[in-house]
Amino acid sequence: MLYAAWNNMQRDKTSKKKSENYDGAYLRWLPVFYGLLALLVMVLPLQKPVNSARVALSYVFIPQLRAANAVAGYLGGTGDAVRNLINAAAENSELKDEIARLRIDNAQTEVLRNENERLSNILNIFKQTKWAGVWAKIAYREPSRRSMVIADKGSSDGVELRAPVIGVDDGVVGLLGKVIEVTPNTSKILLSTDEDFSVTAFLSQSRIECLAAGSGRGGMAAKYIPLEARITEGEKVYTSVSSALFPDGVLIGALASAAARGEEGSVFIAPPLKLAVDPLSVKEVLILAPMFGPAQGGAAAPRRESKK
Repeated sequence: MLYAAWNNMQRDKTSKKKSENYDGAYLRWLPVFYGLLALLVMVLPLQKPVNSARVALSYVFIPQLRAANAVAGYLGGTGDAVRNLINAAAENSELKDEIARLRIDNAQTEVLRNENERLSNILNIFKQTKWAGVWAKIAYREPSRRSMVIADKGSSDGVELRAPVIGVDDGVVGLLGKVIEVTPNTSKILLSTDEDFSVTAFLSQSRIECLAAGSGRGGMAAKYIPLEARITEGEKVYTSVSSALFPDGVLIGALASAAARGEEGSVFIAPPLKLAVDPLSVKEVLILAPMFGPAQGGAAAPRRESKK
């Protein structure tokens, strides 16, 4: 019985050895077989059947080619997809830029339309005043002295030194200042709020004459009004006919208070004025000729009646 078992073990060893020898021989001859097959396919004439056989054999016997073919099939449309995405992104960016440009153009168009309407209204207002002069724009404001501005018209346009200047603010025409310096193309204007500015004026209701003078603090005051004068808050103040510089009837502003008191011991009061034209917001002005009054047939404000 032991002998039988030993024989079985010997047979298993012999069988295993033969199998290993067979597998080794198979592995050794398999590359030779594929090499001969590849050589045969390569040396055969390039005819359609042979070429088809080449492709089929390559696809069947070389797994890498199958994998590569699958990958190539998967990635075949990737390049086009990527290009389409890049093109879409570029077009999207161009459209955004175009929309931004259109918005800017629309905003500029709206600004120009509003500016044209405003300028047309100002020109119509200046025509209604019946005062002749040179229309100009404020081109520059003195940073060190805010009570001075530069207009874009000068002596070459007919502007003269000491010429009175009228401005428009929200449809209201009023006193703005006077020209203190002229060049061929520009004019320096001293605003009415400057402490060096003053003009003879009168109150529209009480018919009291006073001196409208700049306070140097962005406002004006009606000086030399008698202490016992009966004045009214909101009473309008105009330039007087006795002014040596301004035409009669130019609106200066209105009394901001009727309860103003003068200095101790003084017989005069100096109530503050609410200006008709804000010098800091005016953009266009009318520069008159020195000592030039309203034209025939027109008056910008009620004139004083002589006292009897």
